[in-house]
Amino acid sequence: MATVFNSRRRYRVAVNSNDHPPPHVHAFGKGREARFKLNCPDGPVELWDFVGDWTLAQLNDLGEEVAAQLDRCCTVWREVHG
Repeated sequence: MATVFNSRRRYRVAVNSNDHPPPHVHAFGKGREARFKLNCPDGPVELWDFVGDWTLAQLNDLGEEVAAQLDRCCTVWREVHG
């Protein structure tokens, strides 16, 4: 799994090498996981699904962090999946 970035709230955002389209990232940490569709190259980033005791505010904040790193997320997705 290729780490794209570590969020300021201590979540690891990564692209899974054994994954499938559409382009998306996984966020892991604190017993939680969320997936965000990237809609490369221009977004918008969309929450796809999640597991764990997230609040709506936490998911929104993390989605904003992923959106701020959209270019990097899309680049890593292409590097991993071609």
